[in-house]
Amino acid sequence: MAERVVVVTGSTDGIGRQVARQLAAAGMRVIVHGRSKPRVDAALESLRGELPGAELEGVSFDLGRLSDVRRGAEQLVKLAPQVLVNNAGIFATERAVTSDGIEMTFAVNHIGPFLLTELLAGTVDRVVNVASVAHTRGRIHFDDLTLANAWTGYAAYAQSKLANVMHAMSLAEHHPTITAYSIHPGTVSTKLLRAGFGPIAGSKPEVAAAPIVRLASGATADDPSGAYYSDGVATQPSSTARDPAARAQLWDVSKGLAKL
Repeated sequence: MAERVVVVTGSTDGIGRQVARQLAAAGMRVIVHGRSKPRVDAALESLRGELPGAELEGVSFDLGRLSDVRRGAEQLVKLAPQVLVNNAGIFATERAVTSDGIEMTFAVNHIGPFLLTELLAGTVDRVVNVASVAHTRGRIHFDDLTLANAWTGYAAYAQSKLANVMHAMSLAEHHPTITAYSIHPGTVSTKLLRAGFGPIAGSKPEVAAAPIVRLASGATADDPSGAYYSDGVATQPSSTARDPAARAQLWDVSKGLAKL
């Protein structure tokens, strides 16, 4: 793992920070990502204090803005990452639409990571999408992706997490040189859990990070690219995720929204 370079989005706190920490501790060169440069800088300082000698770099850009994602990808290409962990995500409590015309949850949780992955497809050979068991209750509202007529925080979140699972499965089909997985890390005590579900007890982020680290580092069983994991075990995703026609439609719609 010593020569591997990995990008972990949303790694200034929560699960992402623990994934970054564990990968750096194992000898990988880790690129910490966050929306805010001050928070990225603070995370880097903290991690360097915990892991003297670790190879750490930082990059900041907003996954909810296509122009920012393109700018960030330009910086990342120069660092030549081989692994991308699409971890960043939100659970919105109010409906909002980005300047690109995309519902905010869908933009940050799916379209931004989709675009970033495509822009890095020439350098990465492994992608891990941090999804959720919530995908099993999600539906891709192809006729109303901004959820103008049916928005709730959970509906938007579940739609985006279903898209994460479908994205990993489609990556296996569209990019044979990339090994892609999606994973539900369990119920974890993070800001996202509190925002979406209130004061629910969850596992510690460092525990939830471990199976993500195994996937990112390649320390997995011989499960095929596109596999979905729940709590570290390869599991069959929802019937919607397994629908080839729905995946193909989502891929085409995502390319259009990402302006590819």
